[in-house]
Amino acid sequence: MGMGILLFLRVFGVVALLGLMLTLGAGVGVSRLAPNAPPLTLLSGPLSPPDLATLDGLRGAGEKELERDCPEPQAPLDRVLYDHLRGQGAALSCGNAFVRLIHFPNDDFGLSGQAPDPMGGFSVMARQIEGARHEVLLANMLWDDGADSPGVLLAHAVAQLRQAVAQHPERYPQGMTVRLMFGNSVRLDTLLDPTSSVYSAARQLLEAGVPLSNDPVKGFTLELANYTYAYPHNHLKLLVIDGQETAAGGVNISFFHLPASSPGGLDLTDLLLTLRGPVARNTVAAFRDSWLLSRSLRCQEGVTVAALRRDCALVDAGSPYPLFYTAPPESEGNSRAYGLYRRAGYETQDAALPALFAAAQSSIDLMQSQISGTVQCSLSLTAPGGCPFPQEALPVWQAIVGAIRDRGVRVRLLLDYDSLLQVEPLALISGIRAYLKPLGLEDHLQVRWSGTVGGMHTKAALVDDAMLAVGSLNLHFSSFGSRGLNEYTLATSDLTALKAGRQDFDFEWARGKAFALPYWLRP
Repeated sequence: MGMGILLFLRVFGVVALLGLMLTLGAGVGVSRLAPNAPPLTLLSGPLSPPDLATLDGLRGAGEKELERDCPEPQAPLDRVLYDHLRGQGAALSCGNAFVRLIHFPNDDFGLSGQAPDPMGGFSVMARQIEGARHEVLLANMLWDDGADSPGVLLAHAVAQLRQAVAQHPERYPQGMTVRLMFGNSVRLDTLLDPTSSVYSAARQLLEAGVPLSNDPVKGFTLELANYTYAYPHNHLKLLVIDGQETAAGGVNISFFHLPASSPGGLDLTDLLLTLRGPVARNTVAAFRDSWLLSRSLRCQEGVTVAALRRDCALVDAGSPYPLFYTAPPESEGNSRAYGLYRRAGYETQDAALPALFAAAQSSIDLMQSQISGTVQCSLSLTAPGGCPFPQEALPVWQAIVGAIRDRGVRVRLLLDYDSLLQVEPLALISGIRAYLKPLGLEDHLQVRWSGTVGGMHTKAALVDDAMLAVGSLNLHFSSFGSRGLNEYTLATSDLTALKAGRQDFDFEWARGKAFALPYWLRP
């Protein structure tokens, strides 16, 4: 099996293929799930919108104070996102600070000062977990099994945190709650079991010495959950510490994101944007909303690794866990930051990214692992001339091309090169270039393939050197609309973050490789 097929099945998921088939009305039956696993659940109707009050801070007391203390911004791109998030996180945009860009597998070229490590950026995540004081929220699509997987490191970080609570309870007056949520998506070694990641995490936690039920350590609570729906599945990649520090990006807890020098590592490049401040409360609310659409792992007392599948089961989560914050979030700086959450039943923020790109005045720099036009565009793939623009383009691509057409904005697009998946971007870009050519603007869209050895999984955008966005969302049909995946993006106009984003893009662009359309797709 080729590298492209491996990467597609493991990172994007067979579930995406199921989704494409279902979009066209094809019925798919999958029954070979693990013991005790609930049936494979396909979303058949709209979900209820989330509790928007929680997306904008506290429920009840504190909301008005937040709104009063966070006035409308004056910077144009900030204003675009603020306006789209009114009542849904805008009041949390003030008082934030950039912490770092976490590089995966490593920051080998000294862009951020991140020290090289055999476990790469996962070591940074482990230290964040160990430093928590009352809450850890981690959401990820995957958690790879295996003795050398990065999940083992993170499980040991949870074990270290639990030991600290046991030895020094006075340092944790609110207790410690750790919640891990997985995406109900498949891994290559378990193609018909989208519940496998939650069981892999449970096994590695047990092996690290963390009980899965009736923990004797007073004040320590561990909960695991798996998203209910296999299509669309949960694509979030988040880490929130104490409701005050938030990280979002494209990284999976997978061997793919480890350095090639580590066992099983494949050097897949990615980023996590880490911020501190009120915006973290928006991430908490997005996590909680997905949790309410998940199934909790319930285990019998004394469950062992050998009996994990027999003595644990995924059950409906039941009543939502309470938001225990009793005070407004603390200010950490003077910068603006925004959390962009979307899922089926809550697509209002599908308009936020197109609006951001449409407002660009000079430049849009994109790093994308996957892009596409509409579903119909992807099905046409190698049709002569590619996909007609704008008929078969997503609104986000219409906004980008509109910025080129209306204001001469220059767009640089860095794409992951994959021998299997390249047909989707080829079809889309061919149609865009055919549209721009008679306008004399074809050169305003520059494209390169990523030059990384292990591939690029980053989903990042830098607009006018004034707004940096990093998250899980691909500019691909699977990430938008009523059948789109659960996604989360952090955006900020913090000056230090903008500088870091510019350095990273320029470096990756400089080592990119030439892009050329095949002859049958050239306009």
